[in-house]
Amino acid sequence: MIFKRKLRYVLVEASREINLSDKNELDDLKAKLRGTMGEAAYFRSNLHVAAQLREDVFIISANRGQEREIVLALSFVKALGGKKAGFYTIKISGTIRSLKEYFSRTY
Repeated sequence: MIFKRKLRYVLVEASREINLSDKNELDDLKAKLRGTMGEAAYFRSNLHVAAQLREDVFIISANRGQEREIVLALSFVKALGGKKAGFYTIKISGTIRSLKEYFSRTY
């Protein structure tokens, strides 16, 4: 039997510009989330950055059921790359398209 991997997508806004295409900032964010969530929960969530819509807005993908832990862990991250940063969850959805449509309507 083949199971389809189900994902949830989290639309996140940062308090400052963050370049997640820069490997150092992305690795720092993942390390902070791993430290906050714990190793087991981090790897169970299968966290990836799905898209960066603006310098301070991006979409994170995670396994279904783990998105709440990611949202909670993001709220505890206070600095990234030695600079202050806050992360705010805007919306959680089952598709990237719906988040992009929401973002285009709202912003």
